[in-house]
Amino acid sequence: MNISSIGPTTMARWSRILLVLIIAMILALPGTATARYVVEPVAEEYAGDWHDLEEITFRDLPLRVMLLHLLFTILPGLPYMGELFYALSLLVPLGFRRVMRHNILDDDLRRDLYRQITANPGIGTTELGELTGASRGRLRYHLDMLIREGKVAAVSYRNRARHFAGNQRYTALEERIFASLRDETPAVILTHLHRSPGATQNEIKDQLGLAAPTISQHMQQFEAEGIVVRDQEGRSFRYRLTGDAREILNEHQKFPTLKSASLRKWRSVS
Repeated sequence: MNISSIGPTTMARWSRILLVLIIAMILALPGTATARYVVEPVAEEYAGDWHDLEEITFRDLPLRVMLLHLLFTILPGLPYMGELFYALSLLVPLGFRRVMRHNILDDDLRRDLYRQITANPGIGTTELGELTGASRGRLRYHLDMLIREGKVAAVSYRNRARHFAGNQRYTALEERIFASLRDETPAVILTHLHRSPGATQNEIKDQLGLAAPTISQHMQQFEAEGIVVRDQEGRSFRYRLTGDAREILNEHQKFPTLKSASLRKWRSVS
């Protein structure tokens, strides 16, 4: 059949059929690779309403969402086959690409997040926001992408999300210790016990200026987590790090960077 004999109605019909086929192919695109790490659900960091969401740029959207958006926006006004292919050809120089494991760190913010998490194992979401300057909404979006692709693992510790680089393997005890060192009060207590093993609650209270109930609460948690043990001496108890906890702290002498002036003071004495 001669192409010149095809009428406008036939061309429009074939254009619509091709459009449907293209959309079906886009929807059939496989998902990204499944993350290699099991991420525990975390309630505190990611729950609740987000009032400072930052609008995600068009380039941050998944590939098929971008294509569908352009198809539904542009193609309804293009009745002929040639114009259809011309419109699709415009997508080529725009540099759209699908975010996958091999290019997940090409984005500046995701690369910065990964670098901060690698340098500060056990870091929380709030501190990541302070270090990167990203809003909570944008931070959550890019952290989810890093977790999805297995570059970052999120662990729930004391009802808060703690982040570790996916290529760094830590034991459960190491994760608890690193997460504790990210918070001021637990970090000060652990640093003091590392310097002064066998300290009593009163000694810790006098040296650190902490309230007795606060110290007691943290010691109970440390004991349950296998970080601290206590030895009874008369009516009082002396606290010391477990052998494994002390070995971990000895191995990682460069504690994660914290802003606490009191922690810096005790670090300088250690």
